[in-house]
Amino acid sequence: MHIHILGICGTFMGSLALLAKESDHRVTGSDINCYPPISDQLDEMGIEVIPNYDIDQLKLEPDLIVIGNVMTRGMDIIEQILDNGLAYTSGPEWLGQNILADRKVISVAGTHGKTTTSSIIASALMEMGQDPGYLIGGVPINFDASASLGSSEYFVIEADEYDTAFFDKRSKFIHYPAQTLVINNLEFDHADIFKDLEQIKWHFHQLIRSLSSKVDLRVPYEDQNIRDLLAMGNWSTTKSFGFNEKADFAVILKDGNLFVKEGDDLYEMMSPRLFGKHNLMNIISAFSALRSLGFESEKILKAVEKFDGVKRRLQRLNQFDNNAVFDDFAHHPTAINFAIDAIKDKYPNKRLCVLAELASNTMRQGTLKDEVVSSFSKADCAFIISNDNFEWDIEDAFKPFQNINIVSSHQDLMKDLESIDTDDYNFLIMTNRTSIPFIEALEKRL
Repeated sequence: MHIHILGICGTFMGSLALLAKESDHRVTGSDINCYPPISDQLDEMGIEVIPNYDIDQLKLEPDLIVIGNVMTRGMDIIEQILDNGLAYTSGPEWLGQNILADRKVISVAGTHGKTTTSSIIASALMEMGQDPGYLIGGVPINFDASASLGSSEYFVIEADEYDTAFFDKRSKFIHYPAQTLVINNLEFDHADIFKDLEQIKWHFHQLIRSLSSKVDLRVPYEDQNIRDLLAMGNWSTTKSFGFNEKADFAVILKDGNLFVKEGDDLYEMMSPRLFGKHNLMNIISAFSALRSLGFESEKILKAVEKFDGVKRRLQRLNQFDNNAVFDDFAHHPTAINFAIDAIKDKYPNKRLCVLAELASNTMRQGTLKDEVVSSFSKADCAFIISNDNFEWDIEDAFKPFQNINIVSSHQDLMKDLESIDTDDYNFLIMTNRTSIPFIEALEKRL
């Protein structure tokens, strides 16, 4: 079958393309913006990407068109598809029906930590002798790609709450059957499609009410938003994870050493390669999911210790010798806080300079502007790129903070970096767009 994917360079749709190609389909696609790591993967797989949404691409006459959620009514190509009765579907629906239907699915949802947690689970399964399928919204450092069919019964998926398509406004995860469902946390995000946190809870509730009572649900201990969600109705076997010893699965710091506590059992965790409190939460979340599948606790922990992390999730860039430089996808105030705290805790004797681009719809709309301003306050120095798309006065909002500089372009950033003594700093890049211009600026400065 020839499958043509509209919006193929998104992290989800690009990964979907890999699975379709691996399933012996002919795959083509189109997109406006395509950058690494997804662009590299598509190129390596020999998947043709048309750099526009012109209707001429319909002359390829695909058997099925998979439509990404970046596409809207009124676009010429969408109107042409509808007017001519061409066969189409959404990415999540195609995935659920064609890839996940006969697998044991471990689904990882929540506002933060989905990519890292699902990557830890898939990596640990491999270390324990399995060959899981997976689709992850990023590329784990020790993986060849962001998606693979695998040959074992298990399939690990990052379950996104973003809407499915213009013709299906349910969250993507509603299409994914699950044997184990992890919900890492719940906060307001995606202001372009959700009006408030209550609406997000409602969509998560639709997921929970669709689950079999045999599904294992894993949630953070005493998280008020999760409590509110479960109070709406929950029919699945549910266990908790977190830092509190009362949780069913807990991370414990004792005498300077890390342990995982499960019931009355205490297992020592050596030195995971991931750092930061948020990553410990991701680890215990993944541990709880893997225990639901019956794997032995000590084997899980040994496997987790070998996990190297995910590209662009607090990834240290090796080309910088004298300064620690990290690349992170953070685009929410909580995630920004996590990243800054993690680096400052790991390098307490070094100052931290943050280079950021607030490019998500939530950031541009200013829905969480007070939280955004607060999240950068712990940085010793910050350069934030602004543009004309902001719906709030970013310069005015950050005016009280002398350590935070608003710049209008990557070119201005390069000039402003000359104003600081770089020997004193580690650097953290944060953007959900390409980080290449930031990296190039630092390569020239450092």
